[in-house]
Amino acid sequence: MVTRTRERRLLLLFTGLLPLLAACQGQPPAVGITTQQEAPLAWSLPEPNQPVDLSGLTRLPTPDALRQRHTTSRPDPFAPLPAVATGETATPPAETPSCPLRLTGVAVLNGQPQAFVEGEAGAGSLQPGDMGGVSTDLLAEGLQVAAVDVSGRQLILRHGQSEVVVTCRLFP
Repeated sequence: MVTRTRERRLLLLFTGLLPLLAACQGQPPAVGITTQQEAPLAWSLPEPNQPVDLSGLTRLPTPDALRQRHTTSRPDPFAPLPAVATGETATPPAETPSCPLRLTGVAVLNGQPQAFVEGEAGAGSLQPGDMGGVSTDLLAEGLQVAAVDVSGRQLILRHGQSEVVVTCRLFP
């Protein structure tokens, strides 16, 4: 009895798959497969010491022809920017002191902005509030770190409590 049930299942499966197999067969491919190889094309090379026909080729321009075509050149991208002349001159800016340190990097460490500097006293890091001679030897006495601008890549120093501010930029 078990074998008859199994035979019926296989028969049903086969009859159900037969239309699918017929539909998958489709049309034979339009291009047949050939087993014959075509003969390779023989390229003809010119004989040595024989002139070659260059009539179909365009000759390269001479250096003088190129110079004549391009009489104006583009501006040098690495040249310094020209100074902008202003018609009205205001009072000359006050002499700002130069930065006594070389700023080598800025970062935020543990939520605190840090400036990495090199100077006469050596190299190290500074953070806002550091005072020269009190909390660090990297700064001259009286200088204080007012701010470290990480996004602007600069260190801002203040001389004591005065309004004199010195800005050290990462790329001077």
